[in-house]
Amino acid sequence: MTDKGRHESNGGGAFYRDLAIMILGIILVGAAVFFLLVLFADGPDSATTTTREPGSTTSAGQSTTTSDGSTSSTASTSSTSTTPTSTAVPVRPPGEVRVVVLNSIGLAGAAGRMTQQLDDAGYQTLPASDYSPEQDPSRLWYRVGFSAEANELLEFVPDARVEPLLDDSLQPGADVVMILGTGYEE
Repeated sequence: MTDKGRHESNGGGAFYRDLAIMILGIILVGAAVFFLLVLFADGPDSATTTTREPGSTTSAGQSTTTSDGSTSSTASTSSTSTTPTSTAVPVRPPGEVRVVVLNSIGLAGAAGRMTQQLDDAGYQTLPASDYSPEQDPSRLWYRVGFSAEANELLEFVPDARVEPLLDDSLQPGADVVMILGTGYEE
């Protein structure tokens, strides 16, 4: 019987097991790092910007004399980073928003009843009418500058799509055109 040395073994099973565990650990750490980078990375839609403020200064060539008489130069830069604050678009009060309600689903009187609800809520309302073709789902079409107000009207028709008004000749005088579509329930 020969004596085997301390490092010699019958099989490499333990070595391959340890190697597999080490590789798996490296993969897991890499995945965690990737996830954190993606989670905290500034994407193209990020609202942060770095700008140089007019009051920031940059100075170069400052020199310092040491006790042995030698002179050393250093450059120093001072800048200010700012992150613009998101400003909410002001929403006009209901009394400053003209709304017309159009019925595209043929539910008798629905546009008139919705017009009354909007009037009771303080909106300026125009006479209700019908609209063709039938819309699916309801629509809130807004004129330029009235998207925030159209989104506020989702309170009355939660299933509606908020979209810009593409035809300015439709309902002149209205800031928002509400079209009751399929799925609208009173």
